[in-house]
Amino acid sequence: MMAMSVILSGCTNSGGNGGSGSSDPGSGGEGAQGSTEAKVLKVAFFQGGYGDAWFKELKQQFEAAHDNVTVELEGDPGIMEKMDPRFESGSNLPDVAFLTNTHWQMWATRGYLADLTDLYEGESADGGAFKDTMNEVAQQYAVYRDKAYVIPWSDGILSMVYNKGMFEEKGWTVPETWADLLELAPQIRAEGIAPIVFPGKVIGYWDFVVKPMIVQAGGFDTLEELLAMESPEVFENEAILQALTQYESLFKGDLLLSGSEALNHTEAQMEFVNGKAAMIPNGNWLEGEMKSSLPEGFDMAMMKVPALDGAKEKDIYFSSVGDIVVVPAKAKEQELAREFIKFASSQEMNRSFTELTGGFRPFTYTLDGLDVGSFTQSVMDIMQNNRPFTFNTTSPMFSRMGMYPSGDAYGNIAFGSKSAKQQYEDDIAFAKSKWDEYKKELGLE
Repeated sequence: MMAMSVILSGCTNSGGNGGSGSSDPGSGGEGAQGSTEAKVLKVAFFQGGYGDAWFKELKQQFEAAHDNVTVELEGDPGIMEKMDPRFESGSNLPDVAFLTNTHWQMWATRGYLADLTDLYEGESADGGAFKDTMNEVAQQYAVYRDKAYVIPWSDGILSMVYNKGMFEEKGWTVPETWADLLELAPQIRAEGIAPIVFPGKVIGYWDFVVKPMIVQAGGFDTLEELLAMESPEVFENEAILQALTQYESLFKGDLLLSGSEALNHTEAQMEFVNGKAAMIPNGNWLEGEMKSSLPEGFDMAMMKVPALDGAKEKDIYFSSVGDIVVVPAKAKEQELAREFIKFASSQEMNRSFTELTGGFRPFTYTLDGLDVGSFTQSVMDIMQNNRPFTFNTTSPMFSRMGMYPSGDAYGNIAFGSKSAKQQYEDDIAFAKSKWDEYKKELGLE
């Protein structure tokens, strides 16, 4: 199975160019108005799909609220490869770094990261506890060994996207269950359109559909057991088999665009925006990534993954939280760095982020009054009205085993080398056969 971090690193949002219209989201702390000591705060960030417009706006707003503070921005698409040697040498370190999902737990263990528990447990820029402004999965992800070493800084949804204009024109109802989708599929086919297109060359996109089905079927208890991975028996869970079986059924019906197995993610997305298919497994970055290729008037929206029969959890979404803000333990401006993170996480700067990038932050805020499109609003609507979950975990055994220990479940099932049941049984057998070996390898004995 393709690692989630690999998928996401290639599919983040494209940055926008609109103005944020944000006001001063708060000030205070070291270097605030009234301070006479000149300070330079070095802020590094991964310059990828989100661009740099928000960081420039953040710099401007922070400097305006803090006398004698200059923010030096270092935007770099290659910043992730540079952080390990910087941490190891202790030189050329930024005061704050906005990074993509990485092995930050290892950095924390080695003493490279400052403990941000005081920020996490302290007051937010808008009043109230800082941690309470974060969503549930962001709160969990920030903490490692009872300390907060990171603050997640971006969020989104991994799910399915549908052609909203097409659905409205044809009078189709967005399917809430797989039974609904199967009932709708013949109507879509009757129009000469495939219900779903997928990128067969990047088969891991099916993660965005199957993992939500596992949580639907097993609930949050199953999710917690899987992420803790305390014994190989966690794989003996009918929720996994039910999700894989539903996935397998997609390839036995008339639901998929012919030739999808030969498409990469960009090609599949082009087929979708060109109206060849009504739905696609994807994330909240899709509109931004395809912005230059969208036909005039094309309207898409995010939808929840259809619910399985007997689902324990329906009102959920797969959160893409994982990108992190860190303060190096050897950073010069420790207090000012914390103030910067707090400032960046205010209501107004969160709203600015969504308006400027089309992306989302893992905090509680609204888009009221902002100039955002219907796709962005559809993502926010799901995020505000459903419970998030993630498969991010600090468990070394989960990281070693993976969700499907015996191999690429999505590819095996899609291309017919294994049935869903065979994949399920092979995963159980593999986990049991390798458990003791992996425990020793990971130092867990």
